[in-house]
Formats: sequence, C-alpha cells, structure tokens
Amino acid sequence: MSETVAVVVSVVAALGVGGILGAYFRSVFERRREVKEQEHELKRRRYGCTLILMITKLDPETGLRHLAEIRSDLRTAEDVDKEIETELLNSVLFASDEVIESLSDFVRNPSYRSYVKAAVSMREDLWGKRTRVDEKLLNVFATERD
Repeated sequence: MSETVAVVVSVVAALGVGGILGAYFRSVFERRREVKEQEHELKRRRYGCTLILMITKLDPETGLRHLAEIRSDLRTAEDVDKEIETELLNSVLFASDEVIESLSDFVRNPSYRSYVKAAVSMREDLWGKRTRVDEKLLNVFATERD
C-alpha cells in the first residue's frame, strides 16, 4: 500500500508542477502576444500620421488646410518639417531599418517617389511579408506628380 501511495503522490505532484509550468508559459506567451499587438498598433498609427505629414510636405497648400483640422499646432511648412524630423527620430525605437532609411531619404529629398518608397517600406514592416505592390507599381502615382 505504501508503494501505491507513493505513486499517487508522485502523479499528483507531477500534475501540479505541470499545471504550474503550463500556466506560467501561457502567461509568458500571452504577454508576448499583447506586446506584439501594441507594437503593431503603435506602428500603424505612427506610420499613418507620418504619411499624412509627408504628403502635406509635398502639397503644403492643400495639406496644411486639412492638417489644421486635426493638428492645429502645425501651421506652417516649417512646422511640418520639424514634425517629420521628430517622427524620423522617434521611429528609431520601433521601425524597421528599411522604414528608417526611406524616411531619411524623404527628409533629404522630399518627392512623390521617396514618399512612395517610404509607404511601401512601412507596408512591408506592418504586415511582415513581401508584397507585390512595390515602388515600381506605385510610381504611376509618383510620376504623375514629380
């Protein structure tokens, strides 16, 4: 009988430890998933704001009027330039190397072509996969305006 009790105690102990380990790993994986979701949402919002600022830089007359509705502190093209530079500096915390490089290119040489390149790199960073929509395809948009 003592052997049976030892087996039962061993089984109960093993299940208890397994349950604790299972709960721990579930908690770790859930936390990682939450962090990834928060990171994705941050990127989506920041990239969207940055693209709006970039298009305003390219067409300040129209852009500043629309931007005033959501960002009354951005009144001039210089304000927009500073905000784009701030977004570039902040992107170092979360953006992929390709996004940072394309934003740097835009700051150095603002054009519809560099805008499209940045938008494509942001799209790839957000969705984590290559896309058939690339600079060449979107350059139809850029060619019409550059």
